[in-house]
Amino acid sequence: MRRILSTTFLALFLCTCGSAQITGKWYAILDAMGTKLPLALDLQDEGGELAGTLKSPSQSPTAFPFSSVSFDGQRFQFALADMGADFSGVLNGKEIQGVFNQAQVDFPIKFTRYRPDGFPISDGPVTLVKRSQEPTDFPYQREAITFPGGADGVTISGELTMPTKGKPRAAIILVSGSGPQDRNSFLGSQINHSPFLVLSDYLTRKGFAVLRYDDRGVGESTGDYATATTYDFAADAGAAVGYLKGRKDFKRVDVGMAGHSEGGLITPIVAAETGELDFALLLAAPGVSIDSLMLSQRRAVGQSMGMPSSMIELDDKRWRAAYAFIKESPALDTDQYIEALYGVFERQMMHLPEALQRSIKDPKAFNAQFVEPMAQPWMRNFITMDPTPYLEKMTIPTLAINGLKDLQVDAMQNLNGISIAMARNENKDATIAPLPDLNHLFQPADTGAPNEYGTIETTFDPTALEVIGAWLEERY
Repeated sequence: MRRILSTTFLALFLCTCGSAQITGKWYAILDAMGTKLPLALDLQDEGGELAGTLKSPSQSPTAFPFSSVSFDGQRFQFALADMGADFSGVLNGKEIQGVFNQAQVDFPIKFTRYRPDGFPISDGPVTLVKRSQEPTDFPYQREAITFPGGADGVTISGELTMPTKGKPRAAIILVSGSGPQDRNSFLGSQINHSPFLVLSDYLTRKGFAVLRYDDRGVGESTGDYATATTYDFAADAGAAVGYLKGRKDFKRVDVGMAGHSEGGLITPIVAAETGELDFALLLAAPGVSIDSLMLSQRRAVGQSMGMPSSMIELDDKRWRAAYAFIKESPALDTDQYIEALYGVFERQMMHLPEALQRSIKDPKAFNAQFVEPMAQPWMRNFITMDPTPYLEKMTIPTLAINGLKDLQVDAMQNLNGISIAMARNENKDATIAPLPDLNHLFQPADTGAPNEYGTIETTFDPTALEVIGAWLEERY
């Protein structure tokens, strides 16, 4: 949910006719709930077949190929299956007017042969502005590190920061949320924030050692991110604990872990399965089953984007059925799983409005936008997970915080889940802290919607930093 556009696509070009009048470059600015996104189409005739790409130059220099495209001389359509997006419009002289749809939300848009006002002169990426909280000086030690990851052939690279003099008060390993992220947890050019850079700087200045690292297959770390699951990422995080515990200069130094979002699921896994953590910080962490969390997330984000309640209910029904199937079908091989999942989504089509059903010419192509992301190993595993068994085994000091305007991990739903699990195991040092007016990234927010993240100057609200710092200082 971090971006309007995703990052990987499968080219599957369909036969078209009369493409000469539409080939070439087209430009538009998409108004995505107040965020202006320039879009550029590049349409080509490849041996009698129409092919094309879509680029969002303010987000990425990459041009993404359509998964399908058609033009009948008047109506022009394309789809980007992996991002769950499509466009349908009509060519009228020098304009293509239509609707761009993503996540079942319609955005009216008009493509023209010229760049509209506000469109970058270059189709290249915009220059990123350094955020005000990012450190400009580093009055502490910085050490580039590498260590073996949680599987053969995986080497994790990162940075260890620590006080210049004396032993650190304690050591903290930062574990990022979903999606490939570097050691700073850089969230892409559209959002342009690096929360872990800000958090590590804050904690190191307070006398703590902080280890942050590139996810496997990202930055300087090796391995294949695309085939990894949450358990694989937990193995890498556990390897980071072993690395610090094995250093002579960290003998008799307590080692804890701070996990954000999915990292807040990984942290209890590491704590429960290794027994090596001395404390834990759960930052916007799951406290309920992942399918329950995701259903709440879809509903909250849909409401924030102005989706009609009828569409939200249809979306909820569709994904309840899909998640239930995924949880019940761990034994199916990949081909069986994908075929059966298509069946789940096709059966859900009967609940769509009749006009929409009639407009869908190829049900399988329509449902590919839902099935293909669910076929990825990480997602198939993630939906089946539940943090509760791991949380119930945690007896170490634990701080769980969440912003009350978090639309991705609902604060009260998940903090309550964590609190109940901690009570069951009679954890004597568990602190649960909901933080007013903060979003999923711990930024001060108006609505908490993901499309606000990049418009907020603050990377990590000082109040949240102070809560974390004070909790640690009370114990170390």
